[in-house]
Amino acid sequence: MNTSEYELDYFKSKGFTRKKCSKCGRYYWTLGPWETCGEPPCEEYTFIGNSPMNKSLTLHEMREAYLKFFEKNGHTRVSRYPIVARWRDDVFFTQASIYDFQPWVIEGVVDPPANPLVISQTCVRFNDIDNVGKTGRHFTFFEMLAHHAFNKRNKEIYFKDRTVELCHEFFTNCLGVSPEKMRYIEEWWEGGGNSGPCLEVILDGVELATLVFMMYKDEPDGRKPLNMTVVDTGYGLERITWVSQGTSSAYEAVFGPVLQHLKEIAGISTDSRILDEYCKVAGMTNARTAADIKRIREMTAERIGISYGELIQCVKPLEDIYVICDHTRALAFMLNDGVVPSNVREGYFARLLVRRALRAMRDLGINIPLSEIVNRQIDFFSAIFTEMKENKEDILGLVDYEEEKYKETLARGRQLVSRITKNLGPEERISTEMLIELYDSHGLNPEIVQEFASLQVDIPDDFYIRVAARHEKPEMMKEESISSEVPENLPETKLLYYEDPELFEFEATVIAKIDRGVILDRTAFYPEGGGQEWDTGTLNGMKVTRVLRKGNSVVHFLEGDLFEVGTRVKGIVDKKRRIQLMRHHTAAHLINGIARKLLGNHVWQAGAHKSEDFGRLDITHHQNLTREQINALEKEVNHIVLENLPVRIKMMPRVEAEKSYGFRLYQGGVVPGAIIRVVEVEGVDAEACGGLHCKNTGQVGLVRISRTKRIQDGVVRIEYSVGMSAVENVIRDKEIVWLLSEKLKTTPEQLIPICDKILEELKQTKRAYEDLRTAYNNTILDRLLGNAAVIDNMKIVAYRVRGFEDPIEISRALATRENVLSVIVSSEKNPRILVSCGEDVEIDCRLVLKEITALAGGAGGGKREFAQAGGLREEMIDEVLRNVPEIVRKLMSGCA
Repeated sequence: MNTSEYELDYFKSKGFTRKKCSKCGRYYWTLGPWETCGEPPCEEYTFIGNSPMNKSLTLHEMREAYLKFFEKNGHTRVSRYPIVARWRDDVFFTQASIYDFQPWVIEGVVDPPANPLVISQTCVRFNDIDNVGKTGRHFTFFEMLAHHAFNKRNKEIYFKDRTVELCHEFFTNCLGVSPEKMRYIEEWWEGGGNSGPCLEVILDGVELATLVFMMYKDEPDGRKPLNMTVVDTGYGLERITWVSQGTSSAYEAVFGPVLQHLKEIAGISTDSRILDEYCKVAGMTNARTAADIKRIREMTAERIGISYGELIQCVKPLEDIYVICDHTRALAFMLNDGVVPSNVREGYFARLLVRRALRAMRDLGINIPLSEIVNRQIDFFSAIFTEMKENKEDILGLVDYEEEKYKETLARGRQLVSRITKNLGPEERISTEMLIELYDSHGLNPEIVQEFASLQVDIPDDFYIRVAARHEKPEMMKEESISSEVPENLPETKLLYYEDPELFEFEATVIAKIDRGVILDRTAFYPEGGGQEWDTGTLNGMKVTRVLRKGNSVVHFLEGDLFEVGTRVKGIVDKKRRIQLMRHHTAAHLINGIARKLLGNHVWQAGAHKSEDFGRLDITHHQNLTREQINALEKEVNHIVLENLPVRIKMMPRVEAEKSYGFRLYQGGVVPGAIIRVVEVEGVDAEACGGLHCKNTGQVGLVRISRTKRIQDGVVRIEYSVGMSAVENVIRDKEIVWLLSEKLKTTPEQLIPICDKILEELKQTKRAYEDLRTAYNNTILDRLLGNAAVIDNMKIVAYRVRGFEDPIEISRALATRENVLSVIVSSEKNPRILVSCGEDVEIDCRLVLKEITALAGGAGGGKREFAQAGGLREEMIDEVLRNVPEIVRKLMSGCA
């Protein structure tokens, strides 16, 4: 590192000394007499029970103190961005305040919302999830306090010196920390292809902030100065609050009334002496594994003079309570910001939190709904984050649904684990991969698997970190490829369809050819994009089969020989197809907006397709839609159509659009550029969208939802049609009703009562049939048992079923009889053979089957009391049945 990067005028003017840590060798700046950098393991926490600050502040008070301090020092307060980073396609969650401004602000595409600014950004990270509750300082959800400045070459706001000055004044002037206690460790930061010097801010053994000075772009051939240098700071709200209160752990300082309530329910009291020492020791250790945690506990027990077991009795219940507090807090914010628990994408992490929290509650014997605790979190935070109050019912409904799903999972889980362990060999164990598969595919926590299994299960120390890492990054969407490269530096294709969506004829010049397509200097053909299919039509009478956009060029694929460059062409767009595409696209926006209104704010677009004949909209929702919900959705959408509301389309600066409409703009995914195209139906929906739309909702025409279905966990697909396609669907449905009425010789009005009557008669007929079938089977069983061969008091039944006789049913029934072994062959052309017996029969059905397949071919397998095989040679069936008693006799005598 270049030392000059850290030799600040501010440090020199205030009398700071640059020192080298006597233990770790790192350099740091201080006004005090310290010999070490102050960060563990060089020093342990000294603030526990002895806060260096002159104010003991709550979480809310500390947040406000920070924001006000920077407001007074020329910063504009900016509201938090959502936890789900919908403006980015490379991450799921906002993990630091700088994520809010990547990539658009950092790359200079757009201006920041304010400059300089101050923010308290809600974040989630899952890389330390296994340590939550155990170390006193790890969280999945946290708030990053930050002040940012974005310096262009021609306009610097402030950089290193002012950043350190503001930080120092906040801690010393605002919070009353003695200036001599502050230490600033020199470090180097790298991330996202950028780098720069940074300072870690240390106080009484804990890092409270990091001051990053983003200066360079990291290239393969070295670092290059950025056009914009950025002050990227991060202050830990929870840690600063913790230090101000001097409590044993950060959890005791920040979880407030929720923590106290859980302690009362669980009947847990806190021994502050033990917890104080425990957290001091934990702070000295980089706890990454169960072995690390065990070492912390052993050291703590030794320091305070109690046994390891006594320590565990004290801290384990508290660790579980801290996990519940952390996870329910994270859930409240994640669900508020639109995450729907599921087994994919963002939803995977919400489900992970739900199930870990429920497991901790189970261990503590806390028998209240998880939603009750989430509700208390919402009550605690909604005074500051008022949107949580609006979404409260929605959030709690999602939590209740997830808890019910988890209970169902546990009910199925015991049988599943039992089946897996039975199939393991004598030396085999449930592997880590198997544990992860059981969690990912079946929702079974490894602790539950261990409880249900009949053998020892080795759970990795970092199990949840591993499963979270598997799901951390979104899969990047593959771009539509064009079979050969578009030539470089082509003139931009002028997009006439945006200027006039009802322009269906135009003239243009061919400016390039590629493979099977031509590029025009201007076009009215809409290319495939945003889920909307491409326009078709003709160029000089030649059929246009597909249209794609690549960069600023629009490629028209043709059916026939390509035009030469320079050719003038006349384009005619298929008007009927274009209008239907526009109707389906506008309808998608209406359905999305109304679905959110009816189902809750967790509804986001998860995918869409608009064709000429139908539309398809995928939304995030945890259950399939009921008939009542579908009807309400269809009715409300058509009501909006009849209101003939204007569909407003406007080009807006990105920052202005985000301020006006929020991040719900990004329903269709990430939209690039400083200027974005916003499509709004006032009071219904507003989205950043590049598609073509009707001028008003009335042009959409009739909207008909044909069906809905869950296509994956947490995603529901709505299929619909509009205009004449919808009318045709109505006619088709009407025709079905008339045809049914004719067949049943009734009227449409009487169709339901007639169907009810027929179904009741059918039910009675089925009952009578089953009664007859039971009587017949009993007769068959009596006859088979009466004719059975007998070997040592064991009856041997060998029989091939006929006609409608059910081989499985007969085999199972015989297995319930005392001391009976049966060999039943099915009646079909490629017969199956079933060997069964009861628990009282000593012979193994698998051995009988092995002898039969050796005689008649085929293959199969099974268990001791039931085995089956297929592929037997038809000509050998009669001989097999004749030989069954002999086979059994040999097996019993040990001769086979």
